[in-house]
Amino acid sequence: MRIKKEYFIKLKSIPACKALCGLVVLTLLSLTGCGGGNASIYNSDYPLTNEIAKSKTSKLSVKLPAGWYAADDNENNFIDLWLVKSDYSATLSFIPLNVDPEAVKEADKSELESVLNISKTFKKAKYGTSLKAFTNEEIFKINNDEYGAYEYTDSQNRLIRVVLLKFNNKYYELTAIPVKNQDAQELYKIQNSILSSLK
Repeated sequence: MRIKKEYFIKLKSIPACKALCGLVVLTLLSLTGCGGGNASIYNSDYPLTNEIAKSKTSKLSVKLPAGWYAADDNENNFIDLWLVKSDYSATLSFIPLNVDPEAVKEADKSELESVLNISKTFKKAKYGTSLKAFTNEEIFKINNDEYGAYEYTDSQNRLIRVVLLKFNNKYYELTAIPVKNQDAQELYKIQNSILSSLK
């Protein structure tokens, strides 16, 4: 069935039709932006070496970037895998996140979003009023694996990024901390690149 040109022109001139068309376009754009295949705001193409860092308490292992090494957490023994830059300017740590499975299931969100919110609640409890607002929250994929992330400024004024991930049915926080003079953007790129090597 062909629509007459005159009829189409009349439809375009109707304000409600314009509004509806605009709404459809915005909806399509937002769906495209929030799709399950989202890339992170940080790249994951930082070069890694063939050297493998393995956790002593789980099966978690990643490739190391040049100039980084795996350290032992002798003091607190709560870090599953701790990576330190050779000049001590930054650290990356995989920390198991103990969450109540029932609380995750009951939340009216996806499992990953629920765990991300629980992680943020822990940070609020830890830092109290010294915690500044959470920024750059995102859900993204690397190698078809889904991650959640957010950034915050801690009580020492360090901009920290936390990535939530599930590995062997257990949730972890991969925390990137610039200790001194570390380019945060580069550090977060390294963080995502390490995720791409996760085994």
